[in-house]
Amino acid sequence: MTARVAALRLLAARRLTEAQLWARLERRGFTHDETRAAVESVKSDGFLDDSLFARLFVDGLTKAVGDARLVAELVRRGIDREAARRSVGAAERGESERLDAALDKLFRTRASLSYPSAARALERLGFPAPSIYRTLRARAQNEGWEVVAEDSD
Repeated sequence: MTARVAALRLLAARRLTEAQLWARLERRGFTHDETRAAVESVKSDGFLDDSLFARLFVDGLTKAVGDARLVAELVRRGIDREAARRSVGAAERGESERLDAALDKLFRTRASLSYPSAARALERLGFPAPSIYRTLRARAQNEGWEVVAEDSD
């Protein structure tokens, strides 16, 4: 089996980034030159597109996470940091919408969650602290919550 055939089979099974395809082909024992030729070939044929991968990944993600975490995950998968930022910036759901969804889910699953615990949970999801506190304060005012200074978890 040639490296190109292996690459096509891998891409038929699931969408991969260029870095992921390189790693998988090299793990299968193909030389650097064979891998390079196969990657260039499938890329020129339109079967490999990192920017499309990034857009689909961001828009298809069901878990509400912050922009920083999305960018980090794309970079971990082999997407260039700037391309990852562009894809996250162009996402169908903006960070504030994802933050609201994450907050709704937090209070739906843990109704007695304290304000500080909610903030920490949202920070772990990669949302920036200023946005978290702005959203929590607005929610507290709109829904008449009592903002508790100490954690009651």
